[in-house]
Amino acid sequence: MGAVDSLLDDDSLHTEFAKLPAAARAAFNWQLGWLQQAHKHQIEPPGDWWNIWLLMAGRGAGKTRSAAEALWWWCWTTPGSRALVLAPTSNDLKFTCFEGQSGLIACIPPSLILDYNKQDHHIKLVNGSSIRGISADSYERLRGPQFHFAWCDELAAFHYIQEAWDMMQFGLRLGASPKVIVTTTPRPKDLILELVGREGDDVIIDRASTYDNKANLAATFQKQLEQYKGSKLYLQEVLGEIVDLEDG
Repeated sequence: MGAVDSLLDDDSLHTEFAKLPAAARAAFNWQLGWLQQAHKHQIEPPGDWWNIWLLMAGRGAGKTRSAAEALWWWCWTTPGSRALVLAPTSNDLKFTCFEGQSGLIACIPPSLILDYNKQDHHIKLVNGSSIRGISADSYERLRGPQFHFAWCDELAAFHYIQEAWDMMQFGLRLGASPKVIVTTTPRPKDLILELVGREGDDVIIDRASTYDNKANLAATFQKQLEQYKGSKLYLQEVLGEIVDLEDG
């Protein structure tokens, strides 16, 4: 029994759900299944006042899965939309955002994918929406394309962080309210500090540590983290706090 069937007790609702196209049923089943297992910090924040969702968390806290699930759902519920995935390098796009264990290909129900071009990091959905990946190192390629949504993965690790961010912003001009998901292990970069300062304005922030997702992490990995306790690296990489590693 699917997640939707387990949640709907009204026979009339079951009947209406059964009338939906197979792809729509697959999408709703997957989404509700995800919401049942996701941690609080992994679920899209409520409200329509924000434009940027900043998920600032430690290693292994589930940032990639959170963004992948949110982005494909936005694209599915907005037929014909265009989404951008921006990551530090082309390899990050391929091996983390698109083909990683928690990436888009692993999160999107197969029946919703019309085509996936591995070379161009481009997914087409059956409802006319598309998801395109561009390396932040190649930020000049952001001149021209326009999008409804964007996902910036590991923003604090962008080599040309301000340039890539600015070019992305110029392309977010489709739809009534373009939205951005930023997933990053925090660093005291000027842009990260600026976004934190905008919390409550157009930015909403979820914070989490590695331990918030410990049930999905190897016990040996958790044990290795102990050796870093008491260090600034531990505060940044595990607890997801903004610290200056070079200070002092």
